[in-house]
Amino acid sequence: MKNPTLRRSQAAHSLVEIMVACGMLAIASAAAIGSLIRMNHNAALSRLQTGASTIVQERIDKILEDKPFNPRKSQIPEVLEVGTKTIGSESNPTVPVYTDPVTGDVLVYGWLTSTVTESIHAYGPWEIKARNADVTVAYKFRGRPYSVRMATVRTPDA
Repeated sequence: MKNPTLRRSQAAHSLVEIMVACGMLAIASAAAIGSLIRMNHNAALSRLQTGASTIVQERIDKILEDKPFNPRKSQIPEVLEVGTKTIGSESNPTVPVYTDPVTGDVLVYGWLTSTVTESIHAYGPWEIKARNADVTVAYKFRGRPYSVRMATVRTPDA
């Protein structure tokens, strides 16, 4: 006759083996969930940076395209006037950086700072008065500050 206790111990897993397997599964699951959360956070930061970059690029395009620009004839568009212009502020952000595509709600607001300075460059016997523009959009996400900055130079049209 066969020994029934021998068969039973060979066929089953012990409680310790099951606990170790569950622990390993829990660690692997926690690592996977942590990675997914981090990837989602990075995707959100990328969306915000894309939105802020688009706003800055629109302002740069306006600086480069607004006509006529001829300081000798006092033809200077408002966007190229020397000085600093701001839209919104850190305490009162008003520039929409990210809008939810489903609901249409603005989820992240920022503020825009545009600084225009004048530089004079010698070109043979002439002087060219160029405008240097520095545009920054700043915003906060989860309590941390972020910003996107671009610069350009505009010379007179004629």
